[in-house]
Amino acid sequence: MGRSLAELIEGYSCVAIIGMEKNAGKTTVLNHLLSTRPPVVQAITSIGYDGEDTDQVTATDKPSIYVGCGTMVATASSLLGQCDFTRELLRFTGFHTPMGEVVITRARSDGFAQIAGPSTTVQMSSLINMLHELGAVQVLVDGAAARKSTAAIASSEACILATGAAFSPDPDDIIEQTRHYTELLTLPEFEPDTVFALRNADANSCILLDQGGNICGRVSALSDECADLIAGRNGQPTMALFNGAVTRPVLQKLLDKCRQLDWLQIVAEDGTRYLINSRQKLDLTSRGARLAVRRQVNLIAVTVNPTAPSGLKLDSAELCDRLSEKIGMPVFDVYAAQNHAFSRKATQYA
Repeated sequence: MGRSLAELIEGYSCVAIIGMEKNAGKTTVLNHLLSTRPPVVQAITSIGYDGEDTDQVTATDKPSIYVGCGTMVATASSLLGQCDFTRELLRFTGFHTPMGEVVITRARSDGFAQIAGPSTTVQMSSLINMLHELGAVQVLVDGAAARKSTAAIASSEACILATGAAFSPDPDDIIEQTRHYTELLTLPEFEPDTVFALRNADANSCILLDQGGNICGRVSALSDECADLIAGRNGQPTMALFNGAVTRPVLQKLLDKCRQLDWLQIVAEDGTRYLINSRQKLDLTSRGARLAVRRQVNLIAVTVNPTAPSGLKLDSAELCDRLSEKIGMPVFDVYAAQNHAFSRKATQYA
């Protein structure tokens, strides 16, 4: 029998939970991990706002976040009145959100929480350090849906990806798109130092480096000229270093211009920056392009919510088992009775 999800996160000082889509089950996963009450001090925070009764985007009911006595909660000051646990104020952080300054409290009783944290990588990393300094052994970060999860990922040692029926009513589509996203998150790291090239670079720059590592071009990654500049290097070993999003229009224009791309390596900050579909990824790699990241995500598990807000309910065991076979890592439905990994090869995770 494979290890449970709670057992998989043991030893990690910070774990982020991100989602393929809204209502993929991130909050349910967070509650499941909090309910295990491990013998260490846990802390929770969020990218943006979470814990509300109704999802602000989809207008559907959301599960509440329930914390146990002793849990540290980092949240916006205006939400404290909506948290019904007895609390001790530990620290003001100086990080301001639309709902007020993020403050750190310790629960002195069990109760429901609403959490809102910073949305930038720098502030999230600093907040996690503060929580550890105050005695938290493990921090759980309720990350964002889809591509907005960079700050959570960059600040964490491990990551859990939530997917399910909210993403698509078609099990085949869920499996294929989750496979695609896990591949992006776990793209190989490009090891040589590229910090020098990004020094003073704009947030959405694309910087071209020649075989010797010299800068041979610079353009906005969001401009129409980006693909033209890259294609102009056709046949010459080139690295396209993106300091922001790698978008579908840029790569499609590049594919339209170049039949072979074995001279090109594309490097993004992490897998969340690749805003491409599975077909484009296949087209790029089949033509010889190499995709890499400056920071690989340590994805340790995938969770499945088989129920969509519409009421659709998929076969959980079949979906989890097929998905595990496809991506080669543990897959969980935390509503399942045993809460162990679904896989015909479960013993490989033991």
